[in-house]
Amino acid sequence: MNLPDSSNREKILRVILAKEDLAPDVELEAIANMTDGYSGSDLKVCFVSLCLTYQVLIKRAYMFFSIFWF
Repeated sequence: MNLPDSSNREKILRVILAKEDLAPDVELEAIANMTDGYSGSDLKVCFVSLCLTYQVLIKRAYMFFSIFWF
């Protein structure tokens, strides 16, 4: 099975992130160029992992600040 090239990875990222509210400076083309050798599934796993990490960081920040401010 062939892995997607840069332009196809960019298309895959657009599909994966279609419902997300991205910042205007997010460059999917640059991300596609940095992910050489990644399959569509790999890209999806990266996105899910990033979301889970972000949720953990937000919860930790909330717990930290709630100790000092409440």
